[in-house]
Amino acid sequence: MKNIDFNINLNHLSTWEIIRYPETYEEYRKAVVAMLSLKDEVVFEEEIKEEYQDDFLVKSFVKQGKPLLEAIFETTPEKFVSAGRRPKKTGDKKLFQAWFDIGRSGRIIMRDDFLYDLFFVYNIRHVDILKIDSLLDFFLEGDYDSNIREFTRFLKLALRKHGKKLMQADQVETVNEWISEKEKEQSLSGMEAAKTKGKVKRERDDSVTKLNQEQTALLIHFLQAGKIILKDENLNNKDAGHAFSILTGYSADSLRQNLSKTELQRISTPKNISIIANAFTNLQLLINKEIKDKK
Repeated sequence: MKNIDFNINLNHLSTWEIIRYPETYEEYRKAVVAMLSLKDEVVFEEEIKEEYQDDFLVKSFVKQGKPLLEAIFETTPEKFVSAGRRPKKTGDKKLFQAWFDIGRSGRIIMRDDFLYDLFFVYNIRHVDILKIDSLLDFFLEGDYDSNIREFTRFLKLALRKHGKKLMQADQVETVNEWISEKEKEQSLSGMEAAKTKGKVKRERDDSVTKLNQEQTALLIHFLQAGKIILKDENLNNKDAGHAFSILTGYSADSLRQNLSKTELQRISTPKNISIIANAFTNLQLLINKEIKDKK
C-alpha cells in the first residue's frame, strides 16, 4: 500500500473524469484550463503529434487518410482547448496556434498550482474508499511534511468548499474519521511531549546525580526494605521504575529490569552498596545541619 503513487496526475485524473463523470466534465475542463493558463502551459502542433501519434485509434484514422493532427483531435476532442496564437519562444514575432492539453502526460498538480484544493478533492473521489486513509497519509507526509495541524485544516476547508458537490457521503465520512484519528494522535503526542519536556537524558554511568542507574535501582530496593516507600506487593517494579525515572532521568524500563531478583543479586556489589551508604551519610549530614540551623 505504501508504494502506491497517489499524486494528482493530470492525465489520469482527466481520463477518470471523462469516463466516470461525463455530465460534469466541461466544468472540470474549465478548471484545468484556468490552472494551465496561469502558468502559460500550452502545447504546439509538434508536441501534440509526438505525444499521441502512437495511439491505436489515431493510427487507424491515419490509415484511413486523415492528417495526423486531425486524427488526434477526432480521437480525443475533449482533451484539447484552443489557447489562441502564440510565439513558441519569448521574443519571437511569429505566432503559432497553441492548445491547452487537458490530459497532458506527466503533469503532476502541486500545492502551488491554482485550484489545488479543487483538484485534490477530484483526486479523492476516484480512489477506492479502502485506500483513502493511505492517500491522506501519502499527502500528509509528501505535500505537508507531516504537519498534521496544517493538513487537517486544509482538509476541513476543502471538504467544506467542495465535499458536498464532488464527493459521496461515505467518502466525506472516511476523510473526517481520518482527521479525527490524526487529531487524537496529535493530542496524545502533545501530552507526552509535555510530560517529558525538559527531562534530562541520562547514561547509565554519568554523574548528573550521585548514583548511577544500577545504584539507583538498588536504592529503590533499600527504600522498600526500610519501609520508606511501598514494597513490591503495593508498588510493582514497573511503577517504581517509572516514578524514579521522573526523579532521576534514567530509563523507566531499565530501572524496572534492574529491580528483578536476578538483577538485584547481580548489582548488590560491595562497591555499589558502599556508594549508596556514602550517599546516605552525606544525606544524614545535610539533615543534621538543617536540624542544627533550626535550633
